[in-house]
Parts: sequence; structure tokens; C-alpha cells
Amino acid sequence: MSMAKVQARGQVTVPQEVRDLCGIKPGMELLFVPMGPHAFECRVLPPQRSLIDLLEQFTVRDVAPDLEKLRQDMGETIARERLGDLDLADHVTLT
Repeated sequence: MSMAKVQARGQVTVPQEVRDLCGIKPGMELLFVPMGPHAFECRVLPPQRSLIDLLEQFTVRDVAPDLEKLRQDMGETIARERLGDLDLADHVTLT
């Protein structure tokens, strides 16, 4: 259990033991949530990320597939499933 004193300007130093246990680093933000009279909960907020950083995780790294080739491949796969092992060139013309 750790204690801290509130300074004149309302500042509190989070004890080192708590900082270590909670992974609190300089510049991180803490959220104080009132829980009732004489009680609050303190939550460590995740670091803020820029919009560019957030979009990076959804960026497609490779070139988009050739849709026409993809359609042709899908058509051939469906035809094989329906016709079995027959030679597709003799039975189906895909365009």
C-alpha cells in the first residue's frame, strides 16, 4: 500500500512502486473516476496515437489483386467443383 500527499496546486506524485506495477511512464495520462464519497479509481490511459498511426494498421502493403484474374480463377474453381475432374478446356469457355 502506498500513500501520497496532495500539494498546494493539487499535484500528487504517484509512488514509484505504483508506477512500476502499472507501467506508468512520464507523459502518460491518468484518468480519475469518482467512486463515491472519499473514493476514486485511477486508470492508466493508453498512449494517444495519431490518425496516421491508426490508419497504418489498415494499410494494404501489397498491390491489390487483379480482379479480372480473380474472377476467372473463381469461375474455374466453381466449374471444377461442379464438373469434377473433367477437362475444363473441352467443356467450358470462361470469359
